[in-house]
Amino acid sequence: MKIFRSGLALLLLVALPAWAAPGVMLRDDTLRNAPSATAAAVGSVTKGQAVEVLGRQSGWSRVQAQGKTGWVRLLSVRGGAVAQTDVGGELAGVLALGGTRRDPGKVVAVAGVRGLSEEELKQARYDARQLERLEGYAVTLPEANRFAAEAGLARREVAYLPAPQSASGSGETWGGNQP
Repeated sequence: MKIFRSGLALLLLVALPAWAAPGVMLRDDTLRNAPSATAAAVGSVTKGQAVEVLGRQSGWSRVQAQGKTGWVRLLSVRGGAVAQTDVGGELAGVLALGGTRRDPGKVVAVAGVRGLSEEELKQARYDARQLERLEGYAVTLPEANRFAAEAGLARREVAYLPAPQSASGSGETWGGNQP
């Protein structure tokens, strides 16, 4: 029995990617050779197409579909769901679940942050040096004006929207806050 189990484990390691999970495309997307919107296209995937989710990096998922492997936007694919006719994909997903500790299709969204796992969010800490670094990217008004002029941008005045009024006409703004 020990030989059989070892052989089965070896077969699964060879036949399946280390943490592949079944997925389905939520929208049409370009399959790219790197996790970047500017990376070269290697193919395309269509809404409803079954894929294998191989990994995740920032806002991108690495997937395999119809013999091609590439990167798609994280929100274009849902892990853990496959087309009902893809029995092989379902079986591969069930087998892969035994070898992985986390679901690569699980997305945690907090205050607009996407693509971070729950563990990564729990480990987040305030870092004053990173804030200072961010402030280092700020530019002065003259620098911004020079950049705009070089790019051919022109200043345009835009009127503020009027304060929203409640349906009762009491002057109360949205959410019950007073202006």
